[in-house]
Amino acid sequence: MEHKIIDLFAGAGGLTTGFHLAGFQSLCAIDVEAKALMTYKHNYPNTKIVHQDIRQIDASDLRLWLGLQKEELTALIGGPPCQGFSRNIPADYRDLSDPRNQLYRTFLEFVKEFRPLYVVIENVPEILKAYDGVIRHEITKQLEAQGYKVTSASLNSAHYGVPQTRARAFFLASLDKYLQFPQPTHSGDIRSDYRVQKSCHQLTLLKSNISSVITVRDAIGDLPALDAGQEYGAEIYPFPPQTPYQEMMRNGSKKLTNHLARTLSPIQMSRVRILAEGQDARDLPPELAPKKHYSGAYGRLYWDKPARTITRWVFHPGSGRFFHPTQNRTITIREAARLHSYPDKFHFLGTYTEMASQIGESVPPLLGKVIAETILQAHR
Repeated sequence: MEHKIIDLFAGAGGLTTGFHLAGFQSLCAIDVEAKALMTYKHNYPNTKIVHQDIRQIDASDLRLWLGLQKEELTALIGGPPCQGFSRNIPADYRDLSDPRNQLYRTFLEFVKEFRPLYVVIENVPEILKAYDGVIRHEITKQLEAQGYKVTSASLNSAHYGVPQTRARAFFLASLDKYLQFPQPTHSGDIRSDYRVQKSCHQLTLLKSNISSVITVRDAIGDLPALDAGQEYGAEIYPFPPQTPYQEMMRNGSKKLTNHLARTLSPIQMSRVRILAEGQDARDLPPELAPKKHYSGAYGRLYWDKPARTITRWVFHPGSGRFFHPTQNRTITIREAARLHSYPDKFHFLGTYTEMASQIGESVPPLLGKVIAETILQAHR
């Protein structure tokens, strides 16, 4: 039996990729960003693409166009834009009436029309507590009013085999029974403790003797060296995989693509040449130090730790810890994709900044995969 999904706010396809890795098939992907959908279509040519503002789409018309009966779709998935909730936005500028904070309601309208067996809503962790939990409560209550059993949690990607400490919130809803969030598969040196928040209570999971977290070296140590501004054009892999993670990322890929390093300005090059592995703007001499900077800005990654969150600004060294651990450049698109757990067979299209945005604004596929596997286990 084929398990079908529709991905709302699909972007380049991070969440879709996770579900495909688990064995699902995507019927339709919707997004307002044309360049992201170009990448999605390139990787999933059999999926129907809708390039439109979701608020302008009639959910009933879409269901009929796709030829679906209610309760026929396995899962409706997606991550409504999260800028209005993000901690990267100063508290004084967060507004509950911000249109970006209302798109989850549109998502819920599609749930009502399609009545999928399962619902997955992904967002930033702050959505669980934003505005004193009003949004979390509303999503839960509206889904419950439609007959769904709902749980919600914040998961750290590094605990599920992603070489990145990105945390994401998930709402899981089922017409059948409450879904249990997956236990961590990896543990080790990351920035925060692991906590799962359910709709009715909070459960703290203690670290156990499980696999070690995947590090930057585990993820990208096999990729060829480049200079800033250089692109690897040979396409063949010059070295064999050195770790199980690298072998997994190469599975199904016959060539190495998107290994492209951004050109650095003279001041950026002067900064990176001084910094050693793990150092950042705080370690720069006064004549090179920026007047103001984010935590970890102009930082080199650590080889033996997971990366910090890969954002859409991964191309700009002043926006985070995005310098390569030892080479004098920021990480390439392929390296960012590896750290985000995109398999090498997934190819990105667009300019450097567009591709960086597609990665940074997506769900790490391996994190999406464990959510998809949770649904499969419940659906047996």
